[in-house]
Amino acid sequence: MTAAPDISVVVPVFDKADILPHVVAAFAAQDPMPDAEYVFIDDGSRDGSAALLRGLASKLPGLRVIGNADNAGPALRTNQGAAAARGRLLCLLDADEIIAPDAIAAMVRILGEIGADCLHGKVERSDLAPAAIVPQPVGPSPVYRVSDAPLATIAAGRGFVRMAWLVTAELFRAAGGCDPRIYIQDESLPLRLGLRGRRFVDLRARVTTASAAGGHLSRARAQQHHDRFFASYNLLGDHPDLPAAVSRALTRKCFSAAWKAVGAGLDGHRGRLLLDYIASRLPWGGPRRDELDHIAQLFRAVEGIRRPSAGTPPA
Repeated sequence: MTAAPDISVVVPVFDKADILPHVVAAFAAQDPMPDAEYVFIDDGSRDGSAALLRGLASKLPGLRVIGNADNAGPALRTNQGAAAARGRLLCLLDADEIIAPDAIAAMVRILGEIGADCLHGKVERSDLAPAAIVPQPVGPSPVYRVSDAPLATIAAGRGFVRMAWLVTAELFRAAGGCDPRIYIQDESLPLRLGLRGRRFVDLRARVTTASAAGGHLSRARAQQHHDRFFASYNLLGDHPDLPAAVSRALTRKCFSAAWKAVGAGLDGHRGRLLLDYIASRLPWGGPRRDELDHIAQLFRAVEGIRRPSAGTPPA
């Protein structure tokens, strides 16, 4: 077996055959080339994504493909890929995003200079087709912010939900990875990393570009609001001793997700959810835990929500 690489790029994949050649080409064009492996975890794709990736292996040294017959969701597949990864650092990305030519090196350099254990970069959306996207370099002096209170920063902030992370493998494992109870990882992973993280870098530069031509689970609004609610709800339940400010921020996220789900799953509860949302914004507190539990039951009854377990791939 070859020596372990410094970096493992972990990418869950479901039906992305149209964009994967461009994703792989962008990895192969990194300058400087990182000491990396590229772990793609196929989630039961129906469009030949896994076979296509294996055919592209000669174009990207270190490319590995983990195949799965069933569709379990990106949260579980990200965890699966991280468990198989050999690198000291994990670069966690989505399969429909094209990386900037110097992004991996820039993220690794900043993480090391700051002495941080987690870094998040920005994802830019583009209306261009994947073949037309030419990401600009991050550059030598990108703007970033540093926080020694990662969970407080992430819970109170916005813009951390797209997969553009560089984290130590040690932190990912200490955090338990993505919440295995939630199908999509975008909301749960930042909170879980923040809970266990020591120092966080919010890199304001664009590190990847997402084509509007790709399919995004985040477009499924009912699923998005459901998973956003449970990311915060589960963390509150798992850690009832969180600092008061963090608990308030997570509670607000819960009620915001519930209010936005009116018309996207939680029909018929507009008045109650509006009052909950308003109360959660008041400076002296918000609704009780039993109200959160009630809304959790409403979300659990929503039809068509994908759960993180083996089963038939979504139509």
